[in-house]
Amino acid sequence: MKRFLRNLIPGLFLFVPVAAAAQTPGTVEKVADGVWMVPTQSGSNAGWFLVGDEVVAVDAGSDAATGKMILDKIRETTGGKPVRYLIVTHAHADHGGGAGAFAAAGAEVVCQENAAAGLAPLAAPANKSKASLMAFSERLGLFGGTRRVAVYFLGPAHTATDIFVLLPDDKILFTGDVVLGKRAPFMQSPDVDPKGWENTLARLAKLDIDKIVPGHGAVGTKQAIADTYGYVKKVNELAAMLTAEKVEENMIEARLRRPDAGLGNDGAAITPEFLANVRATMRAEATKQGAAAPPAPAKKATTPAKKK
Repeated sequence: MKRFLRNLIPGLFLFVPVAAAAQTPGTVEKVADGVWMVPTQSGSNAGWFLVGDEVVAVDAGSDAATGKMILDKIRETTGGKPVRYLIVTHAHADHGGGAGAFAAAGAEVVCQENAAAGLAPLAAPANKSKASLMAFSERLGLFGGTRRVAVYFLGPAHTATDIFVLLPDDKILFTGDVVLGKRAPFMQSPDVDPKGWENTLARLAKLDIDKIVPGHGAVGTKQAIADTYGYVKKVNELAAMLTAEKVEENMIEARLRRPDAGLGNDGAAITPEFLANVRATMRAEATKQGAAAPPAPAKKATTPAKKK
């Protein structure tokens, strides 16, 4: 673990979105035998894999039309095998908006329990008599044929509902938006937990995996975890520094452009997205600290002394 974290790529690479190889929406990529992914029109990725004679899908795109497109690609690549489960990595519309198309096709939607309220209406389409949603708390195992599937919730990070899909024998991990393919993380979700995100990435770094299928961007290697970790950790450090110095929001950019901020003098790292992530992290941590602060002790009522 310590060795892996020491090998983080240094410098501005961690703070600037990197142009990945062009991805064409709707073009399927084979990740491994029996494992595929496809980028969608909204920019999010969807994946699927065989488990015995059935299919497990990961994420469904932003709407019903996208969900149907993914289902068509699944039929083409698997010879028409049925989709048994759709696992939604987190409760953002560009990943779960197409869940209704999967539910209508007979798939059971799987999510972390905190995402269930939002996904439940999509998992009960008009042509079905009962809801088709399975929510879990921390972990779930699926088995079929020779493929094992482990689904984990490691705590709030990018959102309060992030889950990961691990194929341990294939050494493949589907990460949702907690790990991205050569793109800057989005740390502005209302339910983001910046420190939890950093801790989750440190735990993912311990996994024995070869390939990452991110929520956005190209399929990558375990280095994607290190890259995302470096970015999130730096944002957290800067947010803590700015908070300790009581820097006003309108002065954040000027403070980060000072040499002692550790971002260099050319300002290349200080993009609008980076600044927005720092501000959002400061707010999230302030909110958390405010909620955790114990209430002030009540003052004892005093009775005026009687005059003699």
